[in-house]
Amino acid sequence: MLGGGGFLGFHAVAEALAQGHEVTTFSREGEVPLGGVEALGGDRRSDLSALWGRGWDAVLDTFSDPEAVGETARLLSGSVGAYGFVSGVSVYHPEGPAVANEGSPLRRPEDPTISEDDPLQERSIAKLRCEGAVREQFRGPTLVVRPGIMVGPRDPTDRFTWWPVRLRAALAGEVGEEVLAPGDPTRPVQFTDARDLAAWMAGMLDAAEEGTFNAVGPGRPVTVSEVLHSCLQAAAISTDAEDGQQVRMGWAGEDFLREGLVGVPEEERPLWFPEDQIPFRAVDSSKAAEAGLSFRPVDETALDTLAWARSNPREGGLRAGFSREVESDLLRRWRKRSQNTENTR
Repeated sequence: MLGGGGFLGFHAVAEALAQGHEVTTFSREGEVPLGGVEALGGDRRSDLSALWGRGWDAVLDTFSDPEAVGETARLLSGSVGAYGFVSGVSVYHPEGPAVANEGSPLRRPEDPTISEDDPLQERSIAKLRCEGAVREQFRGPTLVVRPGIMVGPRDPTDRFTWWPVRLRAALAGEVGEEVLAPGDPTRPVQFTDARDLAAWMAGMLDAAEEGTFNAVGPGRPVTVSEVLHSCLQAAAISTDAEDGQQVRMGWAGEDFLREGLVGVPEEERPLWFPEDQIPFRAVDSSKAAEAGLSFRPVDETALDTLAWARSNPREGGLRAGFSREVESDLLRRWRKRSQNTENTR
């Protein structure tokens, strides 16, 4: 495992160990927060010496530097059985089909059809170049996996984590009982529990499977409302509350939120994207499902994520989400706008 101490890498190591594999990690820190692992130290950009002369059955790479990925793939070619690389669905062209599959058009460097302000362009092109570097430099089976938003315990962004934490605080009476909810409650959403992805990739690499696969869940279509209900259920279990009747969801409109969140960095917002910022309606992961990828229920992800967040409180609070002051102000302004709209009818 190239890395292994972060989010997906940690779960990949844990799942490989659970499946009975011997695991070696390579990172600048030279260690991972898991026992039973051989930990090697080095630097992807300047010092791969710890990998010289060694051999492994498979390697998993999540890096985004094309030159470093290509150099590692070249070095390990011939000494590793299969090479897995984690890319992302943002590599698909934003003006492609509404439902993206593995054959959909990809982004291109310096593409005049893509806005210069597109925040995904630079990283997505880097991931595409990494994919190409692996295929070009590694002689052997290559597995390229394209997930979307990843959630679950250890998520460093807190964009999903904020919801069960916020709802639990409401149930416990720690903050207001009305919770700002984003946009249309019936809108479908997609994301993947990193543990499901990690378990599937470990099995695929063990079998030296190759190919390119989208890996976006859940396994069935779910709406924003259903996701927040799962988070509320997790919060109720955590607080021993009988139900969530005392929590009110304040569903604010897309246009209002877009205006109200001006100046709030995207990475600090909870799991919500304006509809006009989503390049496709859905991602087709049927190919991966046919190859054995499955997704746990959203209820389980919400419950486990909340338990992890409570056991590992972040110093300074969660990295995403609204402060109580911002949330209260947005709710107040939304109620006022809604009232004015009603009065003009």
